[in-house]
Amino acid sequence: MTQINNIRYFQYCRKSSESEERQAASIGDQLSALKRIADAEKLNIVQIFTEEKSSKEPGRPVFDDMMRRIEAGEADGIFCWDNDRLSRNPINSGSIAWMLQRGVLKIIKTPGRSYYPQDAGLLLSIEQGRATEYVIQLRKNVLRGFKGKIEKGWRPGSTPIGYKNIGDEGNKTIAKDDERFDIVRRLWDYFLTGHYSVRQINKIVNEQWGLRTPQRRKLGGKKLSVSHMYRILNDPFYYGKFLWKDPDTGEQTLYQGVHEAMITEQEFRRAQVLLGVKGKPQPHNKEFSYTGLVRCGECDSAITAEEKNQVICSSCKYKFSNNNRTDCPKCKTAINDMQSPTILKYVYYRCTKKKGACSQKYIQLGDFEQQLTNLLDKLTIDQAYVQVAIDYLKDTQNIEYLDQQQIIESLHEVSRQCEDRIHRLNQEYTSVQNADYSVYTPLEFTKYKKELQEERDNIKNEIAQATMRMDASFVMAERTFNFCALARKKFEEGDEKMKRLILSSVGSNLTLKDKILSIQLLHPFQLIMTELQSQKLLNVRLEPKNGEPIKEQTGTCVPVCPVWLRRQDSNLRPID
Repeated sequence: MTQINNIRYFQYCRKSSESEERQAASIGDQLSALKRIADAEKLNIVQIFTEEKSSKEPGRPVFDDMMRRIEAGEADGIFCWDNDRLSRNPINSGSIAWMLQRGVLKIIKTPGRSYYPQDAGLLLSIEQGRATEYVIQLRKNVLRGFKGKIEKGWRPGSTPIGYKNIGDEGNKTIAKDDERFDIVRRLWDYFLTGHYSVRQINKIVNEQWGLRTPQRRKLGGKKLSVSHMYRILNDPFYYGKFLWKDPDTGEQTLYQGVHEAMITEQEFRRAQVLLGVKGKPQPHNKEFSYTGLVRCGECDSAITAEEKNQVICSSCKYKFSNNNRTDCPKCKTAINDMQSPTILKYVYYRCTKKKGACSQKYIQLGDFEQQLTNLLDKLTIDQAYVQVAIDYLKDTQNIEYLDQQQIIESLHEVSRQCEDRIHRLNQEYTSVQNADYSVYTPLEFTKYKKELQEERDNIKNEIAQATMRMDASFVMAERTFNFCALARKKFEEGDEKMKRLILSSVGSNLTLKDKILSIQLLHPFQLIMTELQSQKLLNVRLEPKNGEPIKEQTGTCVPVCPVWLRRQDSNLRPID
């Protein structure tokens, strides 16, 4: 006993940070238990090492430092909770056994038993082999569970923000996170307009909307970083699919998920284009509402904007630009000394003429915006009429819903038939009749099964798209009507970003020629203008009896709404 008590011990306590909930004894529990034993047996503990890292692979900084110091002669033994606290991989296990065999380590002491140099061969190898085998089997079981989830359409592991895992351990599924789902969808809407950078949306999300990451034990509850924003906008999970990397081959595969999609695949593809656009204009000191949206109708160069600031001298009445000037260039009177000078500010749009000579003149901002106001006036619908249209849609939506539901049920039946064909193919391939591969060769089986699986995945994608269209049709129609009712007011009262957003929402291919702005209206708005003009509703407002609109007066215009929805441009972003 005297010889044992003279040994200098390094005490090592470890728990895996990767599986805290499965750890039998935390570091605190290990320290308390080992202290009682050390005090009772009067062990000479030179230093205590603690570490939160998995031992299934080499590369633990604290453990490696402890082993170097033992090799240097600072200690003779290791005192730990169990042998598997030291190592669960063959490389570290071999290092421990080699040091014990050479006598550098005189003892490895645990509450259950002690290991001496004579145990460095068979006994210690068996014990450490048990720990290594545990890791190998655990990995196999985990991967088997992952593959099972993937086959069912569920992505293993944690979910991206906007979703959450629900259910019991081993049977978890993925559902919407009601607290964050709509906010993240709104984030996508802002980005898809093309008018906000990732950093701008990041600031809005954190400071205005208060979005925070989900709280998970010690992690979470934080603001979203810019890199997190890029991960969101690059993740196919949001349109219903997910990437999974095979741990054995390292190959990444895109799988069809069964969770509820937040966006469509078309919206995701548009986001990738926006993220990958090269040559984006650099930020300017002054932002203008319409630069980058309009092109010259004569030479097809871009239309740019300039701001002029001028002063009319109160002494000599000379008008001059006050950019980088502090006095009148004619009479040298300082601007600060002038008595109530007239200060002028002009913003005008002109052709950049970068593609050659161009005869087009500039147009002042007021004249430019007056044309936009006139256009929006032609699209304006009375708020009372909007309510009538929405009521009509509610009445007709049930019929459309039933038609769409029949389509979805038909697709489900086709999907079930496809599953049955896959099942029959598996049975025929593994049957006794195919023992000599006379029915299907392995190559034929793989080919047919892949074709059937692709067909099944395509059908499931059609079902998901049909469901989203069915749910979104009425919402989009309502937003389109509300946009037409409020667009002019929002335009007149809005800031530069609001005006730009409204203009890009109503049309595309904007050109300016002879000071006249031309816009190719998006299909829904072109139909609205045509219907309003045909019914002479541009200047004639409804005059409902008793303050309520008469449905018969508006019935001929409202049925066109389903046409708007079916042919609606995917870039439309109505203002809320």
